[in-house]
Formats: sequence, C-alpha cells, structure tokens
Amino acid sequence: MLKGKRKYITFGIVVVFLFAALYNGLTIREYELTTEKLETGQSLRVILLSDLHGYSYGEDQKNLIEKVREQQPDLIALPGDLLDRYRSPDAAFELIEGLQGIAPMYFVTGNHEIDESSDFVRHDVKDVFRSFGVIVLENEAETVTVNGVELIIGGVEDPLRTYAENIYGSWEQDVLTALDDVETDNTFSLLLSHRAEQVETYAELPFDLVLSGHAHGGQVRIPYLLNGLYAPDQGFFPKYAGGLYEHDSFTHIIGRGFNYTVSVPRIFNPPEIVVIDIAGTGTPL
Repeated sequence: MLKGKRKYITFGIVVVFLFAALYNGLTIREYELTTEKLETGQSLRVILLSDLHGYSYGEDQKNLIEKVREQQPDLIALPGDLLDRYRSPDAAFELIEGLQGIAPMYFVTGNHEIDESSDFVRHDVKDVFRSFGVIVLENEAETVTVNGVELIIGGVEDPLRTYAENIYGSWEQDVLTALDDVETDNTFSLLLSHRAEQVETYAELPFDLVLSGHAHGGQVRIPYLLNGLYAPDQGFFPKYAGGLYEHDSFTHIIGRGFNYTVSVPRIFNPPEIVVIDIAGTGTPL
C-alpha cells in the first residue's frame, strides 16, 4: 500500500514539474526603474513586445492584445522579429492593427524582417506598420512627450540590413555615426535595438535604457541555476538570454519573446509581455 502511494505521489510530482516546465501561456514580466531625469511624481509605463515570429494568440491576436490593454501602457516598444521567415506575416499585422489606440508604438527591424531569402517576409513591412500608426525608427532618434514626460526614443536597424543591402562600412560604425551625437544629458532616453548581444556598441551610445530581444530567453531555463541554454549569435550558455542587466552607463532589458513551437519547446521559459515602470526621483526645475 505504501509503495502504491509513493508511486502516485512521484507520478504527481512529475506531472506538476512537466506542466511548469512546458507551460506556454502568456505571462507578465515586470521591472521597476527609477531615474533622476524624471521629476518625482512623473512616471512612464513601457511595454516591450519582441520576437513574436508570426505566432498567433487567439483569433486576430485577441488574447495578446487584451493582456497588453490591461496593462495600460504609455508606450509600446517593438524591437523586431514580429515577422518570421517561415510563417505568414498576417499574425504580426493582426497584432499591430489590434494595438492601435492603446499607446504609441515604436518599431525597429529584427533579422527576420530583413531576410531576403524568405517567401513569407513582406519587404514592405515598414509601410504596413506605418499604415497602422507605428513609428518606424531607422538609425535615428526623436524627442517626444508621453504621459506628460519628455523623452528621447532612438532605434537602430538590425545588423543584417548592412549585409543585405551591401552598405559600405560596418553596422557599429553606422549606428555610432547616426546616434553618437544625440543629446540626452537632462532627458531620459531609451533605445530600441533587436540584438541582445551588442552590448559593447550600446555602451558607446548616450542612452539610459536599451530594449532588445533576439535571444528567446535562451530557450531552456532552470530557475535560479541557468538563465538560458542557447541563444542566436551567442551560442550555448548565453550571457544575455533575457531579463534586466545593469551596465555602467545604461540599463538593458531583454525580452524573452513569444515564439512557441512544439518541435522546439520553451522550457521554464513561457512567452512574456514585459512591463517596465519608470518612476521619477528628480527635483523639479
């Protein structure tokens, strides 16, 4: 009798473990930041959505859109790979269309939006996004006011553009030339850039917060032990798989993305909507 109970208990533990490990429901990941560049009492809520890869969450993306709406964001950051080279672009366009009116949207390309080898990626993706009110940033920055807060938003094209269009020079040179002279001394600034691993380049730029994707959370995680097993362009045991990283001159938040396939499951790595609350601690001028 005791052996039978142990057998059922063991089986139950295994089932619970597998459910937790393979859970692929949408989750909310929250981060809180403070800055003296916002006055005390000022705040900004940014939602980071990266690496959809053409995956659908309900009819017309209703499940994902409603979860975003519930967070009441002031700004929606889209750092690339909403499309996928192997999937129809419709899911990405449905998401963008459904997010209209919730908050201003800013987008930069990921490698999948640029890959010319695909039969699925739409190379007019920027124009389609613009038709839904998305601000597409192409190695540039602009000053905007969001929720009464003045801030600078910059965005860079994915490095693949440099190779796809045979642009003279390097991606790093292009980015530094385009953005190095952005004046951010007294204004909070954030940068959208798809690649999680390009930290050395980001460190040379004058932005306070960098938002990225691309690493997919390292695909496989072990809570408290392993933040990621493998990430594109970083290989095994990536240093920048997902989460919040504090560097000397900037904070880097890397979204773990939304893509899910049965053939390449996410383990302890559910799709996530990243919510970033930025609160001011500065003294009014």
